[in-house]
Formats: sequence, structure tokens, C-alpha cells
Amino acid sequence: MCQSRSDQPVYVESVLEQKVKMLFSGSIFSITINATVGLILIIVQLPVIPVSTSLSWYAVLLMVLISRCVLLVYWQRDEDKTERNQARWIQYFRFSILVTGSIWGVGGVILMPLDSMAYQTFLSFTIGGLSSGGMASLSVDRRSVVAFVLPTMIPHILLLIQEGEPITYGMSAMLLLFLFFVFLVARKSGETFLENARLRIKALESESRLRMMLDFSPIAASIIDIRTQEVVFANKSYAALIDKKHQEALGLKLRRYYANKVEYDETVKLIERGQQINNQLVELNVTESQQTTKWVLASYLQIEYHSKQMILGWFYDITDRKVMEEHAQHLAHHDALTGLPNRILFRERLHLAMTMAERDKYALALMFIDLDEFKPINDSYGHDVGDAVLIECAERIRSCLRKPDSVARLGGDEFVVLLHKVTDEQAALQVGEKVLEALQGPMTFEELTVSVGASIGVALYPLHSTEEDGLLNCADFAMYDAKRHGRNRVRLFQNEYK
Repeated sequence: MCQSRSDQPVYVESVLEQKVKMLFSGSIFSITINATVGLILIIVQLPVIPVSTSLSWYAVLLMVLISRCVLLVYWQRDEDKTERNQARWIQYFRFSILVTGSIWGVGGVILMPLDSMAYQTFLSFTIGGLSSGGMASLSVDRRSVVAFVLPTMIPHILLLIQEGEPITYGMSAMLLLFLFFVFLVARKSGETFLENARLRIKALESESRLRMMLDFSPIAASIIDIRTQEVVFANKSYAALIDKKHQEALGLKLRRYYANKVEYDETVKLIERGQQINNQLVELNVTESQQTTKWVLASYLQIEYHSKQMILGWFYDITDRKVMEEHAQHLAHHDALTGLPNRILFRERLHLAMTMAERDKYALALMFIDLDEFKPINDSYGHDVGDAVLIECAERIRSCLRKPDSVARLGGDEFVVLLHKVTDEQAALQVGEKVLEALQGPMTFEELTVSVGASIGVALYPLHSTEEDGLLNCADFAMYDAKRHGRNRVRLFQNEYK
């Protein structure tokens, strides 16, 4: 796959290389202007200058211009960018300009009619205009300006002075002043070019250092075009983050990987207003099916890159840490054996459920479940079988409940169930009987079959208690009443238990 322009190493041109490039790049236009102006000049001067003189001069001019075209072709084919080679090319260019200026200087003499002020004025105007145009195209190199303008104008100025007429003195004085002005402007233009070239080199060097720093960074980094939102630079760590090959990461849009697209859009707006984003927790979906989730701490900064406003982004992958935190959070609120909520999480859910029930005026039911005959199984067949029984019981209880309801393991062989929006006592008791029936069914583990029962106590909110601990105690009292009356049964809390 070809490497995109944005992913190419930054090449920093030297001042001399930039100067040579600008001089040769403008050669075609300059050569065309010289040939055109020369042709117009000899056509206009035909009435006062012999045809043989005009055509001979123009033929020599064309030969020099053709030589400059050949020089341009050889320069375009040369791939040697060394300072020494660039110095050689600029010397060739200056010499070609010097020869061109000399031909024009000769033309300013041999094409000068001695008895026609109108044609003399036209020739002076042509020489001055050509020098002005040469100054504009050659201003990046003062020596090239001198090499063209002096040989072009000085012979003609001297000829005007030699005429000895007041008007030719005036014309020569005007051309000298123009020559002085040309050199001042050329000097200023050269200084401006030099300053701009150095600033460009400095900017490219800074860009190169930035790319090098990002390339070697172990932290994922990318540069995003603010206008198109496409990635124009990505290091290998960034490509690995989004599960792409290095080249495939270019041209993609970061927004497609944000799980929360609105969050990304708001982030871009803040960056466009000049704000910096630091350590934003971001969820990324790095596959089309959105099954692979990664978490990063993202930081964004607006920068200038390739002379455009871009967004520089750093992405610190914390997926492993996030998974560990979530796992630790899960362990803190869930039973390690059955995966059910533990006492802490259940108390939180109970508190929230009672708050909502009080607000919306509906009833809750709490069931306290204690397995019967579990201890003999655990003692006779060992903890592995005992653990398997608890896991199976957890699944059977959960299968009897609706989605809004929840079951938790308090510890040992004790479970508790919270039923939402219970219509009456009978509805709660029916769920209790369903759970009891499910638990009484035989359980087979390899060649071993065991059975357990359960004593289940039921208490209702707000009928029996409006407090969390009070409701738990009521269900607990009812469970012990079930045990006292022969176990394997469901009992509703009665006020005389207190």
C-alpha cells in the first residue's frame, strides 16, 4: 500500500534549495516573456532598423532562451538535493541570466534608431519594463537581479548619454533612477524571501520533531483535520488501539469509534473554541460489530500542522485497569460463588425500592429463604458438592422471578428475594410457593443426586414495616416460623411474632 502524503517523513528544504526551486520554477514564464517581448520589439523597430540586424539579434536571443529551457529540463531531472549541488545549479542559473541580460544590452544598442525620438522612447520603455519584470521574477536572489538588470540597462543608458541631447540626458537620468529603485525593491524582496524561508524551515523542523516524538511515543497519538475530521497522522500505538494496520488508520474518522457520538461532537466544539481537553474518559468501540470495547483517557489540543488547524489527540489505554476496577467493583457487590448480589448491594437495592414504592404508593414483598437439609449434604459430600448445590439453587430462584425482581445471597445457605409492585399477600405467597417447588426438585451432579428444601418467610412493605431493617427482621421471623412448623413451607409474617 502506498504511503499517503500526510504520513511521509517531513523533508525540510534549505534556504538555498528553496531559492533554486523558485528561480527555476519561474523560468518558463520568464523565457516566454523574453521571447514575446523580443519579437514585438523587432516588429515595431522594422521601419527604422535593418531587418538583418533585427533578425540576427533575435536569433541569438532565441538560442540563449532555448539553452535556458535545456538547463531547466536537466534541473528537473536532478534528484540530488545536497547543498553543494544546489550551489552548482544556482551558478548555472545566474550565468544563463547574465547571458540573457547581455543579449538585451546589445539589443538596447543595435536596435536604437538615431533619428527617431518616438522609437527611442519605445526602446527605452521596453528595456525598462523588461528589467522591472526581471526584478520581480528574480527578486529571491539579489545576484540574479544584478546579473540581468545591469547588462540589460547600462549599455542603453550609456548610449542615451552619448547622444548628448537634453531629452536623452533626461531619459538616461530617469532610467538610472529606475535602476536604483529596482535594486532597492530587489533587496527588500530578497530580505522578505529570506525571512519567510527561514520561518518555513523553522516550522517544518518543529513539525518534524513533533512527528518524531509522536512516532516513538508508547501512547497512542493522532492528528485530525478539523475541517474533514479525518486522521492525517497516526503513530503505531494509535493504529494498534483501533485494531488497524498502520496505513489503514489514516483517513479514518475518530468519531466512528466513539461509543458516545454526542460526547465527541461536544468535545470538537470545545477544541474549535480554543479549549484544551485533558484526560477525558472515553469508551471506544473498535470493531464494526461493537463487541470490542476499549477505555482511554483522551487529551486534545488544537495545533497548526501542514499550515492548517488540526487536532492533536493523545489516547492512554486504560482498558485493563478499567476491567480490573469493574471486576473489583463486581466482587465488592456480588457473591463470589453464585454471582448474585451480596448483602451490601441488596441493601442498596432495597433502600432504592422502598423509596420508589413510597413515592409511587405501591407494595413490596421481601422473602427470606433458608435451605433445609443443606448442611448434611455439605458435610457428607464435601464443599465442592455443597458449592454446586448453592449455585443450582441460585439459578432456580432466579428463574422464578420477574425482571424487576432481584435475589441476593446473604451468606451460607441464606438467600433473600425482593419482589416489586406486589398486588397483595397472596401474590407474594404464590411466588414463594413457586420458588419452594423449584428448590425441592432433585439435583444431579455427575452420578450423585441430592435434594434440598427451603423454609421461606414473607413480609410486605408497608404492611409489616416501613423500615429496611424492620422489613428484613419480619421476613426473618416468618422464615423461622416456617422451620418451627416442619420446614419446606412458606409463611407470611404475622404481627404476633413480635
